[in-house]
Amino acid sequence: MRKIILMILSIFVTSFLYAINLEDAQKIARQNNKNFLSQKANVEQANWNKYNAFTNFLPKFSLDESIVRIDNDTYNQAIQTIDIPVFDINNPSNIIGFLPMSSSSMYPDGIFKTTYTTKLTIQQPIFNGGKIFLGYQIANLSKKQADLNLQSKGDNLDYQVAEVYFNLLKMNDVLEISEKSLVSSQVQLEKVTEKFDVGIAKKSDILQWKVKVENDKITLEEIKNSIAVLKTVWKNLLGFDTSENIPLPENIFLSEYDIEIKKYSRFSENEKDRELQQILSQTENYNPDLKNLAITEKIAKKGYQIAKGNFLPSLNLQYSRQFESDDKLDFDGITKWNVAAIASFPIFQSGANFTNLKKSKYEFKKTKLQLEDAKEKILMGAENSFYNIITNAKKVNGSKLALENSKENHKIINDFYKQNMVTNTELLDAEVMLFAGEMNLAVAYYDYILAKYELYKFIKK
Repeated sequence: MRKIILMILSIFVTSFLYAINLEDAQKIARQNNKNFLSQKANVEQANWNKYNAFTNFLPKFSLDESIVRIDNDTYNQAIQTIDIPVFDINNPSNIIGFLPMSSSSMYPDGIFKTTYTTKLTIQQPIFNGGKIFLGYQIANLSKKQADLNLQSKGDNLDYQVAEVYFNLLKMNDVLEISEKSLVSSQVQLEKVTEKFDVGIAKKSDILQWKVKVENDKITLEEIKNSIAVLKTVWKNLLGFDTSENIPLPENIFLSEYDIEIKKYSRFSENEKDRELQQILSQTENYNPDLKNLAITEKIAKKGYQIAKGNFLPSLNLQYSRQFESDDKLDFDGITKWNVAAIASFPIFQSGANFTNLKKSKYEFKKTKLQLEDAKEKILMGAENSFYNIITNAKKVNGSKLALENSKENHKIINDFYKQNMVTNTELLDAEVMLFAGEMNLAVAYYDYILAKYELYKFIKK
């Protein structure tokens, strides 16, 4: 029964912790990450905004139906006939007859208690100071901007996934080293205790190793907590619910990076300059954030042009056709139509156009300066990432050498300690140095890898 339970638990753990490579993890994140999906929706919104702006060029049709009901008293007064006297031209005091007149005679379509009016109106803009055309251009630029934002979000998401992916692997390696350190400390504590029992070790030696064991346990607990936090972030990035199985990063071979690490660590100054110029050129040509900044500047310029267009006249055509205006809703009655050309000249707007122009001018100027500053920072970020790669490559090589020396030093000190030729403190220092060297090398490898992926954000096509 116990074996069956252990087998079920093993299957459960395996299904919960199945491994995944980085490329697949990034694909899953792009499919599930809510922040990235919201940016996809933003692209669709921008696309429909573009279609909406295009409709401003097209005519607008509207069919209006109105029903007017008047009360009996008003209707009776309207149709009541009044006799208007007609005077003799030659003898004004002489009335020669009477002319019947009513209020309804002033309305050629007649007056009804209930009047149904059906009218079709077509409006076509001809010229509006260029605002319609500029508005469409802005909508088109906004669509391109949304596409670039999606690309930038995707690149950032890929980097975030890579960052957590390699940090999880790094912390797992650090956890393994810490567990080895704890086991080693416990073994040394047992050895010192045995020596103390036979009178060839001091009480202080035991206490020092007990402190080391407790410190290793605390370090181990901190690492486990950090891994738990990283798994939560990992789950959020990949868009998994708590009830779902969480794929964890697939182990990698750090030695696969040794060739390129060796190359970067041996760069001459001329090689660094050439590589850096190529990176900055790629950043300027392909970085979506820089392209986005250029579009933002164009949009601000279009806004300034729209403000100028407010001083220009506008011209619109309007065609109206009335199908009926009588007491029956049958689309058959009095018909009439008209065409109107409506021109509007903004002669005086209480300074609104002028102040809007000034506001748009300085808004464009502010945007231009902000974008220049942002461009410099993006290029600086790419440059810093490149130098981080070189620095971390050198750290890997330095950590390798330090670890080799730590191993040799630990072996020598351990041999001397067995012969009582060195103190317990020296052995303790050698132990700490050995495992610190292993951790430093693992961390240096992963810092190098992350520096590479950080640079990809700037130069990725």
